[in-house]
Amino acid sequence: MGSAPSPSLPWQWERRLFWLLLVAAGAVRFIGLFRHATMPDEAFTFFIAAHPLPQIVQLLKTGDFHPPLVYVLGHALFALTSKAYLFRIISAAAGVIGVAATYAVARRTVGSWALLVAFFVAFNPSLVFYDGFFRMYALLWSTCMLSWALLLWAADEPQRPTRWAAYAACLAVLLYTQYLAFFTLAAQIVYAACSRPRKLGFWTAVLVAFALFVPWMPVLLVQYPLGGTAYNALHGHWLDMLQAPPVLLIDGLPPEIELSPIVIAGLWLAIVAGAILTFLQQRWLVVALMTPIVLQVAYSLASGKLLLGQRYLLQAIPVVAILIVIVIQTFASSKARAAVIAGATALMALTLAGTLDKRFVGSYMPIDWSVYSSFLESRMQPGDGVVFDSSMVYYVLIGSPVTRNRPLFLVTDPQDAAAYSAQAARLPRVWLIDYQSQLPDPNALAYAALAHSHPIHTTWRSTQAGYGDVVVTTLFERRGGKRAGP
Repeated sequence: MGSAPSPSLPWQWERRLFWLLLVAAGAVRFIGLFRHATMPDEAFTFFIAAHPLPQIVQLLKTGDFHPPLVYVLGHALFALTSKAYLFRIISAAAGVIGVAATYAVARRTVGSWALLVAFFVAFNPSLVFYDGFFRMYALLWSTCMLSWALLLWAADEPQRPTRWAAYAACLAVLLYTQYLAFFTLAAQIVYAACSRPRKLGFWTAVLVAFALFVPWMPVLLVQYPLGGTAYNALHGHWLDMLQAPPVLLIDGLPPEIELSPIVIAGLWLAIVAGAILTFLQQRWLVVALMTPIVLQVAYSLASGKLLLGQRYLLQAIPVVAILIVIVIQTFASSKARAAVIAGATALMALTLAGTLDKRFVGSYMPIDWSVYSSFLESRMQPGDGVVFDSSMVYYVLIGSPVTRNRPLFLVTDPQDAAAYSAQAARLPRVWLIDYQSQLPDPNALAYAALAHSHPIHTTWRSTQAGYGDVVVTTLFERRGGKRAGP
């Protein structure tokens, strides 16, 4: 395999730097882990996990379209404590494991330059952000990388069944975490099929993992037509892929920096150059690592399912980091050395800045829903109706006066938006909570209908900017406050 030489670094120093990076990765994830507010996705997870196991299965059939692992974990943890925010320890720990697994895989592809890959993953603002919530996102990306690390580890000594057993267990966990795992498994099957010699242990491990997943297949067959792996609503969002590199790698920076055409072009150039070098230098393991992302993008475009959002592409971040480091590694000893070092240093600085923003700067952190609840409570009147567009916000506000003893309408798709806005139009005052409505109500049907029936309306917009996390709240009122007839 052709590549540039790795930096001259004694193994004992590389090992020490790796452990230092791992401690730093843990610090940036665990410091303040319980301070930030619950976000809607996380609140929804808590809501489902609080039900008995049979009801969890029924709710997942029609309500979330994901495998059950994170909900079963939450259900078990609720037996130990009612403090659901403590569940985040699982996600943060998974993130640290993901950093270690990424280093182990990168060590096979770029040698000692794997430390730089580990740095980009340890401090990646998108990973750090989602590793701070109890949802399947942290488990997915980290288990994807762990499965690759365990596959390579088992292949080193294929005669040792315990290694293949560890790989099989990891695959089973991965399949029960998120259905996107099938893209990773497909890539690993192709990679193993092309390896010499072929390994019986691998195929046994895959069969065991599939056998463990079989009991869930009937639920998957019910879920898929209803939503399957994601919203059946791509709506041209594939154009957002042009902004994918900065959103994945340096999210949290001011938009004029993060979404600068120069930054976007520079990152795309580095990624494409890394992919080209990967083929030219015959780094077939990296090709295999790239394959799940290619499959996911192709499936999203072909099926119309929205799988191109930030949270669904987290497992691409370690692979993109490897591609960028391949460029740095290749040209570090060339005449372009100074430019490469400057670019790598700039990317490291932007990575750190994005993480610091998302973790500690209020305007880049997610909405504080407890503050938002107080905002609504101070303005609501008895009998006010509330239209949640999308419905996820409802799960954050469960138990508050906002959702107690008043008409509530939870929009999950355009049909709901049309039907519920017609029902809400009979009320004198209606609140429309618009949060990421481009998914359930992309044509703003609820807003248009309520604006037509209630000519007086006042709008408030949140100031939080974290990962595009904005809530727009509108109070619709009839003239004279009269209730419409039946």
